[in-house]
Amino acid sequence: MKARYFSWLLLAAVSLSSCSKEDNPGFTPDLGIAKKYMPPADAPAEIKAMYEHYGVWMRMDFNDWKEVTNGVLATDPINRWGVGKIEPAYRSSATIYAQTLLSQVTETFAKRFFPLELFFVKSYSGSFWKKDITTIGRSRLIICWPNEMYGALPVTDPERHYFMDTVLTRRVWQELGGQIAGRMEQPITAFVLGGKAYDNGEAYDKILKQYQQDGDQVARDAANAELARNGGYISANGSRSFESDFPDWLSLIATESYENIKVKYLDNSPARARKYEVIIRHFNSYGWDIQKIGNEYRQKTGN
Repeated sequence: MKARYFSWLLLAAVSLSSCSKEDNPGFTPDLGIAKKYMPPADAPAEIKAMYEHYGVWMRMDFNDWKEVTNGVLATDPINRWGVGKIEPAYRSSATIYAQTLLSQVTETFAKRFFPLELFFVKSYSGSFWKKDITTIGRSRLIICWPNEMYGALPVTDPERHYFMDTVLTRRVWQELGGQIAGRMEQPITAFVLGGKAYDNGEAYDKILKQYQQDGDQVARDAANAELARNGGYISANGSRSFESDFPDWLSLIATESYENIKVKYLDNSPARARKYEVIIRHFNSYGWDIQKIGNEYRQKTGN
């Protein structure tokens, strides 16, 4: 009896970990229990609208901070110091930021690949170990608001903050890229084949080890740039894996103009030029002209 019981528990755990976003995880309605992972009936209209259009629940409220560290498909066992609730004065600006972010992507793509939740909080973890932005698996992106990462800006113009704070927005897309890659059934084959094979960081670590020996920063930077150029990566760290490479590309294209991408990354690297064409076609297949939003982002930043 015990053996069969534990087998059932294992099967249930596997089933939960393998569900996709479109499975809309939550309690079954057959038992008359409301779904857990969706806005409550009394949520503000703008929160409900984001969930309806994009399948993403923009959250700010919790009763116990462990509600934040326990996501739908994963948990964070490292945070033992708690989570601070967003201050009332910043709730509106956080909502505007989430609305602007989601407006950059098509509903089809967001519902298929975006995390289930964007959770805005005041602080995450202890002061020494604090995280200004973090993910819990592929289901929850947590953003501290206002954000205090190095280079981030204070929120002075909520309507334009998405475009003003390029440090935060590029980091948000970087984190989303990792979660999106995790939701893919497999890496984009033509994209992977467009450059050199990933090596789990062997070449990158070799350059780092040499730098640790000689301290030659100029040589290190040149070697990393060459590794990225020859391999078809945006950064040398992209040589590790698809999960390292894809977020770099997503963050770049979503926040940069084609003209600047072409000059800095494509004209000097046939491998990057091939991968760019593939990834643009991939996004287009979901009705998402990501380069258009990158062009507009660069235009609105004014630099």
